[in-house]
Amino acid sequence: MLESLKNTPLPLESFPPMAQKALQPETPKPMKMMAANGALPLPPDTLILLWYQLSFESDPEIRGAVTETVRTFDEAIMVDLASRDLPESVIDWLSKTNTENAVLEKIILNPKTNDATIMDLAAVTTRDLVDLIAANQTRIMRAPDIIDKIYANPASRMATVDKLVAFAKEHQLDLSPFKALQDFISAKDAHDDEPGLSDEEFEAVIASSAATVEKQETGEAALRNLKSLDEADADASPEEQTKRITRAQRIERMNAPQRVRLALMGDREDRSILLRDTRRIVYMSVIKSPKMSLGEVGQICASKSMPDEVIAYIAQRRDWVRYYPIVVALVNNPKCPLSESVGFMRQLRLNDLKNLQKSKSIPAQLARQAQMMFKQKNERK
Repeated sequence: MLESLKNTPLPLESFPPMAQKALQPETPKPMKMMAANGALPLPPDTLILLWYQLSFESDPEIRGAVTETVRTFDEAIMVDLASRDLPESVIDWLSKTNTENAVLEKIILNPKTNDATIMDLAAVTTRDLVDLIAANQTRIMRAPDIIDKIYANPASRMATVDKLVAFAKEHQLDLSPFKALQDFISAKDAHDDEPGLSDEEFEAVIASSAATVEKQETGEAALRNLKSLDEADADASPEEQTKRITRAQRIERMNAPQRVRLALMGDREDRSILLRDTRRIVYMSVIKSPKMSLGEVGQICASKSMPDEVIAYIAQRRDWVRYYPIVVALVNNPKCPLSESVGFMRQLRLNDLKNLQKSKSIPAQLARQAQMMFKQKNERK
């Protein structure tokens, strides 16, 4: 798989004497600030290299001045520089520093631009620039990773994604490393005849979800006062419940490929609705979403209405089961695989073991194991 460029400074001897003087370690800060602000009498193609080099300075004030200069410098000059035969690392740095569409367009069209730079842009850029990237079939053939990034970009049109998937199939490009994209392709192959939202309607849903600011809690704080997903939904305000109904009605009109893509890019509300979909390809796409938060995982574990495979998947995620509240919720969920529950039970505190042995919702075999383990631990007190 293609990796982002790891940019490093250019050789000092590649610079003209005046630029070299500004870049020496012993050069006074005022002169370096002059260079960072573009005040040295140097041609633009030398200035851009100088700014790139100064971006590695340890002084944050110098780095900040460089960033500000590159973002606000004369646009016509920056557009011209973006199409020049510059080192790949400089073009890559420019693409992340000056994000004006006119500059990025020239970077996308520049044959000197590294495929990794285009891959990074494809993940975050605008709809029109995504289409420009997608139009370069030679680059797509060389770096199919770009398709995966376009798929995961909320700004990408569904029509663009569909065309790229069709192109990849036609030219037998290997998309197997990209699991989320593979789920989309599987859903498309199995349910392509389903009616769904128009591209415009689907884009509106994605835009709305992307604009949602989600509360990000980490660690044990995300799992305090743990409720099941159903309980959390029931506790929502009337306004939130009305919004949820409207959202659910919109999702109901989506076809399977659209739901799978929404599972990747949607917000917490979308994921809560999609988890209840009857199709495995949809609900498994939700639980595998990189946006899935620890708090959501806890609520899902505490919900006995979730599909067996979702609970089994959580039980196998070592980054999730290192949190004690999730372990407790899994052991108390009858859909957790017995082998996993027995293993988790060894981690339980005495009081949780005591409650577990009395539970009527877990398998009898597990309750007996809990009773034995409680007795052993209690005797060792």
